[in-house]
Amino acid sequence: MSAIEAKAHVDPPWLEALIVISLSVAALTTTWSTYQAALWDGEQAANYSRANGLRIEASKASARADILEAVDLAIFSGWLDAKAAGQTKLEDFYYARFRPEFRTAFKAWDDLHPLTNPDAPQGPFVMKEYKLPERVKADTLAAKAEAVFEQGQRDNDIGDIYVQATVILASALFFGGICQTFKKPRVRMSLALLSVGACIFGVIRTLTLPAIPPQVMWGFFG
Repeated sequence: MSAIEAKAHVDPPWLEALIVISLSVAALTTTWSTYQAALWDGEQAANYSRANGLRIEASKASARADILEAVDLAIFSGWLDAKAAGQTKLEDFYYARFRPEFRTAFKAWDDLHPLTNPDAPQGPFVMKEYKLPERVKADTLAAKAEAVFEQGQRDNDIGDIYVQATVILASALFFGGICQTFKKPRVRMSLALLSVGACIFGVIRTLTLPAIPPQVMWGFFG
């Protein structure tokens, strides 16, 4: 090999330093990105589990509300039959067994004189005063479960983006590593620039994502 050819294979002084910096930053950021992806996957799983628990509680509350509504309907039907038959004592018997929540709605409905007022609602159950606490609880829990599930989906999306950033940073490590095996300066330069570009993009991608504080790490110093 001539002196001119040997000189042609000498890289610029800054290129080796640039490759070392790119590989170091890419390696550190890859570790962080992988760690964050695992944490966000854990958050996703935890939120999905909480959402399922809330849905179960909502189902239980809804079932209890259905039972209470069925009881109200049965007693009210008995009251209607007694009212229609003119059995005052039996009518009072059923009335005394109205649940407090139903009695409030019944009084509001009865004040509208439904027997003579054609504009009155069909029954106490459609009155705004008829409220089942268990039904409200079920709706609240169902809404909360949906919100927690959506948060789990957002956690999953963030974890996927961290994985994407990890792949980009891995490509930076790949290009930075193989560029050393080529003898042609142009090829080495191109691969080195690809490594630096992938590293910069991966780092920016990672820095723009929300991060979960490493609680275990803080525990060692706390």
